[in-house]
Amino acid sequence: MKVRKRDLITIAVVGVALALLIVSTGREKVKPVPFDDRHRPFYEAMEKGGDRIKEEKGCTSCHNPQTAPLPRRHPPKEQCLICHKLHHSR
Repeated sequence: MKVRKRDLITIAVVGVALALLIVSTGREKVKPVPFDDRHRPFYEAMEKGGDRIKEEKGCTSCHNPQTAPLPRRHPPKEQCLICHKLHHSR
């Protein structure tokens, strides 16, 4: 059976795709929400079954340009828990 150039290209593309999946798996890509006094009310509200969308609106009371600005390239959305994770073990 002869291996053609097209077969080698297909194997290379699949190999690169698999390598990218393996490299990116298992790494935490975002910072967790700190478990400190400033964020404690948020954790308590979520433990009591609070609505994520409603609770996230409170993030801008601290995370705003005057008090605790977000990094320059941070998305300007109030959807914190889509990217940031809560600590589950304390």
